[in-house]
Amino acid sequence: MSEKLRYEIDMSLPVPASASEGVYIRTVVPADLAGLARLMLDAYVGTIDYEDETFDDALEEVSAFLEDDGSLLDRSYIVEDEGKIVSSVLVSMSQGLPFIGYVMTIPSHKSQGLARLLVTHALNELCGDGHERVVLYITDGNIPSESLFRSVGAVQVEP
Repeated sequence: MSEKLRYEIDMSLPVPASASEGVYIRTVVPADLAGLARLMLDAYVGTIDYEDETFDDALEEVSAFLEDDGSLLDRSYIVEDEGKIVSSVLVSMSQGLPFIGYVMTIPSHKSQGLARLLVTHALNELCGDGHERVVLYITDGNIPSESLFRSVGAVQVEP
């Protein structure tokens, strides 16, 4: 697996919001477990972050997130299309800071701005909660993620 690079977002700087015409965002709830696992698998297959995981692996990963005391379900969001989860951002607390753990979009909905919309929504809500920094890790070489997060102010920092 490639190296994970640490990024931080300074929440004192304005976060540019994305347009959301016709897109409904809602918070993640425990009943989203299977839909998020399917999203995770579909979003990662064929990418730099895919390591031959199965649906059961994804189910276990999402279940661990949903059951973690540090998960911020009220700051984790999804977009659905015809009842199917097509994009999501999952946020938790890690070492006293909000941590963006997963940003996922199914291939048929990529390049539509959904990930950016969800990330900016989460960042603005976290800023409104009084958080000053947000941390995330991006796999070295994951150009789409690097581009997305740099566009919202993320900078690479030493671990």
